[in-house]
Amino acid sequence: MPKFEHDGLNRALRKLINEATDDHLLSAFLHFAEGRVAEGIYGELHDHHAVVEAELEHANKLRGGLDTPTSDECALAHHRLREVLRAELADAKAAMDEAAGIWHTLRQSSGTDLRARFGRGADTTESGLERAGWLRQQLAAAGQRVENALDEHCEELHRLALLEAEYRAFTETPDSISADDFDAMTPVEFEEATAALVHRDGLTLVRRNGGARDLGADVIAVAPDGRKIVIQCKYRSPGGRPIGSPVIQTLNGTARPVHAADIVIALTNRSFTEPARELAAAQNIHLLFGRRLRRWATWGVPLLEVLGEDRQDSDNRAAA
Repeated sequence: MPKFEHDGLNRALRKLINEATDDHLLSAFLHFAEGRVAEGIYGELHDHHAVVEAELEHANKLRGGLDTPTSDECALAHHRLREVLRAELADAKAAMDEAAGIWHTLRQSSGTDLRARFGRGADTTESGLERAGWLRQQLAAAGQRVENALDEHCEELHRLALLEAEYRAFTETPDSISADDFDAMTPVEFEEATAALVHRDGLTLVRRNGGARDLGADVIAVAPDGRKIVIQCKYRSPGGRPIGSPVIQTLNGTARPVHAADIVIALTNRSFTEPARELAAAQNIHLLFGRRLRRWATWGVPLLEVLGEDRQDSDNRAAA
């Protein structure tokens, strides 16, 4: 700034100060203090918003594992964390905008006579600082919620990592059957392997394999709570065609009416056609293939858990 302009500004300021009364000076000081407080609260909210935004950016990069029993739970844990952080980020943005509005209101009042607002009996809430103070109080709670969400996510991933290690160790045992193992079997061996897996889960075997007159039931077992399980096994050579709806129609016509099944399963080492899947869903028939079959046979997840029938099993035992 040129010297003559600087000197002129100083003279103007000195004139204002010399002419100002004690009330003027006190009001100006209090107004300045209000501005600094409002600015400080906005800065704290801005920093919190930046922290949450960074955590959400990191969470958006998280992915579940590939084709493991814990991958779905891992993906769900990531989703829960992202949902919490998105909600906190929206709240942080709203609080920051409100604090900015309070600061701008104070700024706009700088050119007015401040004595009326700071005199005795004046409305102390007019500046909005009371609301700004409330925002600061909420900031601590918001920070704690974010910290809790991150801690819970970390603990959940630790639990899943330990569980994943157990599953991977199981794949090295003789009780684990891989997709390649299934493909190398004959149809009879496929049925026998299914029966062995059922026995591995602690279910009581009633029939180990079927035949020409099995009426759609190759393997029959009984769960600990007494529910009867009927399994139709359909082996296909590698590259074989998917299982069609006629197999499901036959199974549906015999599993419950003839075998009195409570749980009906169609199992294959390949896949099912879309019409077969639709019919199975309509008739409450479980299809066991692909990833679900690997969860059971390869990773050792119990059959009833894979099917989503384990909760009912527990409820029935508790009722008994």
